Amino acid sequence: MNPANAMARILVVDDDPDLLELIAMRLTSAGYAVALAASGSAALAIFRAERPRAVITDLRMDGMDGHALFEHLHAEAPSVPVIILTAHGTIPDAVAATQRGVFSFLTKPFDGRELLARVADAIALSPPIAAERGNAAWRKDIISTDAVMDELLRAAHRLANEDSPLLLTGPRGSGKELLARAIHQSSGRARQGWQVLRCGSAADDSEDEAQFAAALTKSRAGTLFIDDIEQLAPALQARLLPLVSETGLLFSAPGHAIRIIAATTQSLEPAIRAGRFRADLYYNLKRNTLALPSLAERREDIPLLVAHFSARHTQNTAAAAHGFSPAALALLCAAPWPGNVRQLRNIVEQALSLAVVPQIPATLVKRLLLEDNAREMTALDDARKAFEYDYLAQLLKATSGNVAQAARIAQRNRTEFYKLLARHDLDPATFKPGPK
Repeated sequence: MNPANAMARILVVDDDPDLLELIAMRLTSAGYAVALAASGSAALAIFRAERPRAVITDLRMDGMDGHALFEHLHAEAPSVPVIILTAHGTIPDAVAATQRGVFSFLTKPFDGRELLARVADAIALSPPIAAERGNAAWRKDIISTDAVMDELLRAAHRLANEDSPLLLTGPRGSGKELLARAIHQSSGRARQGWQVLRCGSAADDSEDEAQFAAALTKSRAGTLFIDDIEQLAPALQARLLPLVSETGLLFSAPGHAIRIIAATTQSLEPAIRAGRFRADLYYNLKRNTLALPSLAERREDIPLLVAHFSARHTQNTAAAAHGFSPAALALLCAAPWPGNVRQLRNIVEQALSLAVVPQIPATLVKRLLLEDNAREMTALDDARKAFEYDYLAQLLKATSGNVAQAARIAQRNRTEFYKLLARHDLDPATFKPGPK
């Protein structure tokens, strides 16, 4: 057994206590840690609490059977391999299950050596993330015990050594650049170049092109992280396309191609419909996509993040406060966090800097949240403009650029409708079908 897999936790599910005990003995003697469940519902509870590296389950059980258990597990954590045990009469069912994503199946009575071989193969494809966090130096700055983040990090770890591009999506402040850097650190490119290109930050097109060229040169054989890629200039989109296409990757020696990791806070499809973003570039980028959750979707991580940011801040400053009162922490855990992890860090650091007592009171946190959320929330005019733009773009697409028809649907006269299009820099001609 590979020492790296020693004590990997396996969840075994069977309503036959004798078989459950037999499998547990074999796995324990091979060095695995084993969790046992006598039903599908019990297995789900154990899985959510312990996040095992692999699951072995009987197919036919009373109540929730192996099929239903797999569907639940696969929906929550598709990267965790599931091995199904089946009797001779249910082999067709097991084969059908493998087509839906089950890792493997074993027919009873099974050979003990074959069981261990299948488990070893499953473990090799299921890298330890949460349970063995101390050994995961690559993701040490990503503070989380959340199940959604655990699944995301497993997927990121598996994709780290690929040459193909990766698209990270998620709200602003959710940690896309942090994840991209962790993926770089986890890969064979860790000793090569790491460069960041922030789209839309240049003063003009010539500076934009110069930054793009410099980033490509410096990231040779390493990773180029492109932030806010929806703002990348059209000319640079054309230059980027060969680097992310299948052909471009085929002509790069393995391990020497520049790895492109792009990030966006919004769906790129409206920009494609409006002609601002190349569809071919988008479809090449999205072959591998990871979606980061908002902080509101991983609230159980808030106390951990507060402790992390507090410790880091107090190490570098002479702050009077060293912690948050229970009421203050409760406010932080319940806040909406439109600015996500970045906003939480800012609030924690502000509170520690402003407090004059050892424990930060809820009154200070409440005031800071009210002030900061007012800044983070999108202005009503901005929200209205964004909705109006998407509505007009979809309307032009549906009518193939026919302004008269689109104006009728929008219940506006043509003159007013043209003014709306001009306000959003939308050209109806870009929505008309091409030559036959």
